[in-house]
Amino acid sequence: MKLVVPIMPTSLEDVQALDTDRFDSVDIIEWRADYSPKKEDIIALAPAIFEKFAGREIIFTLRTTRQGGKMELSGPEYVSILREIQALYQPEYIDFEFYAYREEFEQVLDFSNLVLTYHNHEETPDNLMEILSELTALNPRIVKVAVRPRHEQDVLDLMNYTRGFKTLNPEQDYVTISTGKLGLWTRLTGDLTGSAWTFAALETPSASGQLSLHKTRQILEAVHDVDSE
Repeated sequence: MKLVVPIMPTSLEDVQALDTDRFDSVDIIEWRADYSPKKEDIIALAPAIFEKFAGREIIFTLRTTRQGGKMELSGPEYVSILREIQALYQPEYIDFEFYAYREEFEQVLDFSNLVLTYHNHEETPDNLMEILSELTALNPRIVKVAVRPRHEQDVLDLMNYTRGFKTLNPEQDYVTISTGKLGLWTRLTGDLTGSAWTFAALETPSASGQLSLHKTRQILEAVHDVDSE
């Protein structure tokens, strides 16, 4: 399971202040570009970010208000930014909000680095298996689902679904998260369920239930130490 840490700079000063040494134990850096006020700021920050983390795996994530993010964008605006970042920097991964921008999906079919995402900050929907099936059928680089649990069974269901889909589709990578305190265990059990990534916060969490990088590493290292005994 790879460890992902989001960064959320809003200015060149923020980018310059990022200490790359603090990311030495991190596998992937997620740039949450939606924290920038507008498109022009994203394009202005991009050279500094990709230069600072040259040689590192980066997820470019433009989380819109449709999926609980910070930026409101039309379909053409959303795709325009993704395509510009892809053309200029070719990050390892580009997040695409499939259910928010389904009509624009054909415009990114040439991307081989898509993380197809579904976020639900209200509930764990009854049709979660259908959502996982639809996203899997599109053969993206990563299928990513983050949902809010109402009770313990929602958390257990998500873990079981992940294990089942990964077993049936071993070549497909999945990232599944149950948010908040109730869903915390899904962030730590990826090696068991088949979830490929977990997200941790360097300082400010970018999502509910996200542990700090220090705590996440402590827990995962403790589990691995037990495995090696």
